[in-house]
Amino acid sequence: MRRVAYLLVIPVVAVGIAAGLAAANPPLALAPPIETPYDEPPELPAIESMEQLYQMRDRLQADLDRSSVFPDGNEAGIFSPPTEMLQTLQAVEIRIQVEEAAKQNWDQAIRLATQAVEAQKQSDGSLERAEKIYSLWNDAVSSLQSVPEQSFLSENARAKIEEYEGYLKFASYSYDTARSDYLEPIAEKTGLGSDRVHITVCRAASRECRRLNGSAPPASPASLIKVPVAIAVMEKVTSENIDLDTPIPINRGNYTEDASDVWVGSEYPLRRVLLRMIEHSSNIATNQLIDYVGRDRINQILSDRGYQVTRVNTKLVGESTYPANAGVGPNQINTDELTEMMVSIYNREHPGDEELIKTLMSQDDLVLGHQGLRNSKAFWMGEKTGQNSKALGTTVAFMLDDEYYVVSVVLDYSGNERAIRETINAIANHIDQRGL
Repeated sequence: MRRVAYLLVIPVVAVGIAAGLAAANPPLALAPPIETPYDEPPELPAIESMEQLYQMRDRLQADLDRSSVFPDGNEAGIFSPPTEMLQTLQAVEIRIQVEEAAKQNWDQAIRLATQAVEAQKQSDGSLERAEKIYSLWNDAVSSLQSVPEQSFLSENARAKIEEYEGYLKFASYSYDTARSDYLEPIAEKTGLGSDRVHITVCRAASRECRRLNGSAPPASPASLIKVPVAIAVMEKVTSENIDLDTPIPINRGNYTEDASDVWVGSEYPLRRVLLRMIEHSSNIATNQLIDYVGRDRINQILSDRGYQVTRVNTKLVGESTYPANAGVGPNQINTDELTEMMVSIYNREHPGDEELIKTLMSQDDLVLGHQGLRNSKAFWMGEKTGQNSKALGTTVAFMLDDEYYVVSVVLDYSGNERAIRETINAIANHIDQRGL
C-alpha cells in the first residue's frame, strides 16, 4: 500500500519537472538556463562530468524511493517527498539538459566544420561553392556560440570559436569577392585594364564588401597614406588625453614643397595641423605628425587594429626636397584596408572618430569622389584623395538609403580623374539599383 501511495505522488512531481524542462529546452543551439521556480535554487556540489550528473540523478531518485515514509504510520495518508531533495533533483535534471544541449551544439559545430573543410578541398571558385563554404563556417561558429557559459564545454567552445572565426573571416572574404563580378566591367571602362584598377566598396554597418584587386597594394599609396597617419594621431591624442588645441612646432627638417599654409619654424594647434594634412593634403603637416606620433608607434597602432599590409615607413616628399629623417622603404596600403579604416571611422568605433569625420568632410579636393557621386542618389559624407606619378585614387564615404558606404578606388600609373569619377558613379548607381 505504501508503494502505491508513493507512485501516485511521483508522477505529479515528475510532471512538474518535465514541464519545467520542456519550457526550458528549445531546439538545438538554444540550451535551457539553469533555473528553478524557487527563490534560491539549491547549490549543487562541484561536478566535472556528465557521468557524475547521471550518478547524482540516479542517487537522488533512489533516495526519494527510500524516503517513502507515511505520516503517523497512516498508510492511507498522502506521501509528500522532501522538498529540498526534489529541488536538487530538478536542478540536476535541468543541468543535464543544459549539458546535453551543449554537447549537441558542440558535435554539430565539429560536423559543420568538417563539411566546410571538405567543401574547400573541392572548391571550384564558383559563387555557389563560396556561399556553401561561408554558410558552413558561419553555422559552425553560431553553434559554438550557443554552448552555455556554465557548461563543461564552454572553455573548449571559446577556444574553438577563436579558431573557427579565422576560417570564417577567410570564407567571408572569398564569398564577398565571388559576388564582386560587376566590378570588373566597370574597371574595364577605365581603359586601363582591370589589373591596374583597385576597388573596394563596403556597407559600413554589416561590413559586407565587394572588391577587385583589393588586397593587392597599388603602385603607391600617395596621399592616401594620410588616413592611417590621422588614425594614429587620434589614437595618441585620446589615449594620452591630449587637447587638440595643444600647440606643436613645425620643425624645419620637415620641409618639402607644399601649397598649404603650414609654415616650418611656426607653431600651430594640433587640430589645425591634422586638418591641414587632410583638407589641404599638406605634406609638411603629415611629416610633422609622423614625428609627433613616431613611425614605430604608428605601425604598432595599425598592427593592433588588424591591418597587416598598411605601414608608414617614410615621410612624404614634394617635387624634390626630402625631409630630414625621411625613413627607409616605401609606404604601403591596399584598398581593402583603406576602406576598412574608413568604415571603422564612420561607424565611430574608436574615440576621436567623430573628429576624423569632421576632418574628412573638410577635404578641399572634390574633383574625384564628390564629383563622381553627382547624378546619383548617394550623398557625399567625406573623402581623402591622393595622387603622385605612380597612382591616383580616393576613398570616399557616402550615404544611400540611410546607410553608410565607403568606396576606395586607385588607378596604377594613371592620372585619369574622369575614370575615377565614372567608376565611383557606376558603383553608387549599381548599389542603388541592384544592391551591393
